Amino acid sequence: MQGVVTRRPLELRMNNVPELAKPYAEFEEVVEKGVKKRFTNFNEVRTTIDAVTDTVCGKKQQIVDRPIVLNIFAKSCPNLTIVDLPGITSIPVGEQPSNIYDITKNMALRYIS
Repeated sequence: MQGVVTRRPLELRMNNVPELAKPYAEFEEVVEKGVKKRFTNFNEVRTTIDAVTDTVCGKKQQIVDRPIVLNIFAKSCPNLTIVDLPGITSIPVGEQPSNIYDITKNMALRYIS
């Protein structure tokens, strides 16, 4: 993919579960029949990140400050949260708003604080 890749913040929450036999992932926003869908295929996790991004941001290069929350449960990971943010953009690309610098800067400052 060219251009803007991270268009929504991604909160990756790793959860250590020592007794867990097989790792899995859950998105806060991916629910099937009232229950969070459990992913054991991590290639599917990547395609789901793309899909939920497109659902909120559209297929263009819009940046939206609505995080994707992804929980990973495994015995081999630490208890740790990592946030991947869109980069601070000075010049609008495509149909991005003219104040894209302020949007991305304020998003980064909010997470830093």
